[in-house]
Amino acid sequence: MTETYPRDPKQVRRQVYSAIHSLDRMSGTAAYYQVGAVVHEMGQILDETWTLIGADDGRNALAILQALTEEYIREWENLDDSDAEASDFFKELGPAWTEVLLSIDLTDQERKTWADRLDNWGGEIAGYGVDPVFEAAATAALQGWDSPALQQVLQGTIPEQGIWEDEAPEYADDLIKARLRILERRGRLQEYLYLAQAERQIEEYVTMLVRLDRAQEAIAYGLKHLATTEQALTLAKALYEHGEREQSLQIADRGLVLEGYKGPLAKWLRDQAKAMDKPEMALSAAEQAFRAEISLENYQHVAELAREQWTEKRTALLDYVRSQKSSNQHGSVDIFLHEGLLDEAIAMLGSYATHTLVEQVVTVALTSQPHLDWVIQTCREQAESIMDRGKAEYYSSAGNWLKKACTAYQSAGRKEEWQTYLNELLSTHRRKRNLVPILQGLLR
Repeated sequence: MTETYPRDPKQVRRQVYSAIHSLDRMSGTAAYYQVGAVVHEMGQILDETWTLIGADDGRNALAILQALTEEYIREWENLDDSDAEASDFFKELGPAWTEVLLSIDLTDQERKTWADRLDNWGGEIAGYGVDPVFEAAATAALQGWDSPALQQVLQGTIPEQGIWEDEAPEYADDLIKARLRILERRGRLQEYLYLAQAERQIEEYVTMLVRLDRAQEAIAYGLKHLATTEQALTLAKALYEHGEREQSLQIADRGLVLEGYKGPLAKWLRDQAKAMDKPEMALSAAEQAFRAEISLENYQHVAELAREQWTEKRTALLDYVRSQKSSNQHGSVDIFLHEGLLDEAIAMLGSYATHTLVEQVVTVALTSQPHLDWVIQTCREQAESIMDRGKAEYYSSAGNWLKKACTAYQSAGRKEEWQTYLNELLSTHRRKRNLVPILQGLLR
């Protein structure tokens, strides 16, 4: 056991109490904005617990975690939880309780005591609408490592149903992952493999095989059992870092036909295949990355890799962008502007386009004589929407839109029309004392 020097739990209780009640004398708004700082301080105390757990100093970790949890449950109602920051902290406490209770040899009485206490805490916070967070920990307290089915697994006998006699609970993965971390920390790596395999923890199983220089086993198992792109990416990265680079690309390539979001895997394969001078594989992965995430960066990667095929690929990619109007508005606009397709960029702007995106297109359109009417209309709509709402803090933004409109009017040779429009605005909004100076500043 690593020797550690934890704090006195009484000091932890005082710190929790003091942090929460430091907001008592603040106004409601000020206290609201400080809740995050309080929760962050609780997280720092929890980090101390995790440090002790990682050092296999379970008893001292337990003492600090108990002090933190009891005091926080007692006092957290004093925090403004309108953004759920205070209640979300319970989600961080749950995994720590699961792992610390599995890290200690508990007596039968301690097991029952902790399971009951965790159930009571869960019931108490459930009254405030907090989702269950201590169920895995309560089960950990009762089971420990003594379950007959678990012991069979750790000895290499893999029951068909795994370690659960009945249907596995929703929190089963949380409990298994805690057990795996402990086994890894204690160097019980063969038992780690048995448990990961029995409980279908595929990513953990294959990466541990690779770490143990059993890459071929990992590859064979992966080809048979990988079910998602995320699992394939995990194995591919592990193999690549272990020096099995050719096979890592094969796993990644196979993984792109699996279920799941393909973006991260396709990008990884694109970059590694390019680095290893496999242009066909890199290009195919680049196209899949683009279809998973329409962005100018992904578009340019395809252009770079396509070389003499770019004319054909460009047409196909642009057609794909046009067919995916609701996919990634920003990425689509970036690509159309990059290609000089201003009309298509404008057409891509829907009623829900952000002000930033509209401004991006307006800035380009200001240099195009045929599009000045669109710029004028768009900038007027943006500015008028802000001015009509009457919120002074946004008037400077309205002024910026009107400056762009002014530039467009002048470029179109419609200066008198601009002056007439500006005078109408001054008349309409003459009572808005924060807006009038901004409008007067536009007079020329």
